[in-house]
Amino acid sequence: MQTRKSLVERAIRMQNPERVPLCVQGSQIGLSDVLTFDLSLSKPNDPHTSEWGFKRERTPEGAWIVPDEPFLDKWSEVDEYKAPSVNLPRRLARVKQAAQVCGDRYRLARFGLSGYSVYRALRGKRWSSEDFLRDPERFQELMELIFEFEVNMFDGLARAGFHGVEFTDGWGSRKTSRFSLQLWRILLREGYAKVIKRAKDVGLQIWFSPSDDCVEFINDLTQIGVDVIKIESPSSLDVASLGRYHRGRVSFAVRIDELYDPNDDEGSRAMIRETQDCLGVLTGGFIGTVAANCPPEKIRVLFDIVKEFKGLN
Repeated sequence: MQTRKSLVERAIRMQNPERVPLCVQGSQIGLSDVLTFDLSLSKPNDPHTSEWGFKRERTPEGAWIVPDEPFLDKWSEVDEYKAPSVNLPRRLARVKQAAQVCGDRYRLARFGLSGYSVYRALRGKRWSSEDFLRDPERFQELMELIFEFEVNMFDGLARAGFHGVEFTDGWGSRKTSRFSLQLWRILLREGYAKVIKRAKDVGLQIWFSPSDDCVEFINDLTQIGVDVIKIESPSSLDVASLGRYHRGRVSFAVRIDELYDPNDDEGSRAMIRETQDCLGVLTGGFIGTVAANCPPEKIRVLFDIVKEFKGLN
């Protein structure tokens, strides 16, 4: 029988896992094949303020929220700003405790916010959408500081026994963002590629959680080394089209609790299966994910569903 770690790795590598793995966010990891460890820290004396300086808020599902108001409103403030200390002993202080319940699970280190999402939190909704047009050199300087902060963790994460690292990023809604794919390629692709290469150099697999409507970026993310694309709102996407372009080239971690309605068990099971058929392949490429606020009884049902999916049509 494959270990839970092996199930996840085989799904990512498309090497015939025994079943679809399940990744449960938050503390209810009993049926999860993945232990997710949040790397973000608050200020030592203020749990409501991020180590970066902006306010820490979460969605009901447990995801970090990017603040609208800027923490660094002026370039003079940016000039004086220093990135947080990596401080791995404090950041990884809970790893020993987590390892006691991890067992044979896959260990995933997760940046609550990363890359351009941190930039948006520091510069606010308005400036972050204008900086790369008005001051591209200053924009890249601040982005490089953020990237360096992330890269400086990878050796420590690998030594601590993590198997993957998840970046939670996005470039704004496609309806309102001024960050086109072409601009992203000019200003950010190389930076992301270097960060991802550094993580892979120490043996970490790459999970990436972009905004769900940023599907046009998936091809580039795959080219620069992303192993898993997370889909948080599958019901809002054309998964059939997504699968036609990317199925078999990258693995998808899809939030299946968003697809399950207990009042329509049969229809929900069919929808989850259809989503798996669209995005996975016979040899893997699909992981079910569950939000942190999902009730335990629903997690049990979802585990039973994915346990039945031994292969794809």
